[in-house]
Amino acid sequence: MRMAAQGCLPAAFAAWPQHPLYRSLAPWRDAAQFADWPRQAEYDALLAHARGCGQPLPAELRFACDLAPALYYEMHIGSSGEIPTRTQNWHDWFGALAWLSWPQSKLALNARHVRAIERGELGRGPFRDAATLLDECGVILPVSDDTLAAALHAMDWQTLFQTRAADWGRHIDSHVLGHALFEQGLAMHIGWCGKALLLPVAADFFALDYWQRQQQLDASLAALLADDGWLSRPRQLLPLPLLGIPGWWQPQDAAFYGNRDYFRPTRRANSATLN
Repeated sequence: MRMAAQGCLPAAFAAWPQHPLYRSLAPWRDAAQFADWPRQAEYDALLAHARGCGQPLPAELRFACDLAPALYYEMHIGSSGEIPTRTQNWHDWFGALAWLSWPQSKLALNARHVRAIERGELGRGPFRDAATLLDECGVILPVSDDTLAAALHAMDWQTLFQTRAADWGRHIDSHVLGHALFEQGLAMHIGWCGKALLLPVAADFFALDYWQRQQQLDASLAALLADDGWLSRPRQLLPLPLLGIPGWWQPQDAAFYGNRDYFRPTRRANSATLN
């Protein structure tokens, strides 16, 4: 694996781990510092490193650089374990890192698509759209406080981001899954949003360190995704103005949170709540 000092890296490679957006990728930060775009050998070494760290990645899984599969993308992964990965492509680079950080959930998402395709859902409908949206733009929010969960459902941004700002990391937190968000994070801007999935947890969940929490969330999410009656439509994912999360943008002052084009009020129906 070709390594380089931090100052010699391409600017985006040097910068991406520093923002809270990328905390869920933090274990791979040192191993992913390349002098240039990673190629097949680097992807293989990174995958071996993740397996050596104990990540439950199947033995047959491999990032296959610049492979053009004959089958549907998801069907090829499901049948061979090969993940077609474009080189010199930020989207696929962050997609690979998401596989390392969320192996059980990524496998479960792919299996969802395979099951849908096998029952004849070749095009994208609500079921597959929901899985894709979670995969691309999903932010997992473990929450142990019903008031905070209700604030997100109601798009009550003042409660969620200002009044209860000190509760982030204590009763609610952000774990990013969506690899499109990692790519978009290289050029953050006001108006940038993700799709939130609330996962209720016990209060003592937040006594764990971030990576321990991440691994528990990965296992929990994968188990939920195995039930095709769960998360069956995109509307069940909740809008989340990402830069409102405490510590994600500067300045987060009254004028910032007062921007109603970004922090919009809602008439969102309660039917959006996940069952």
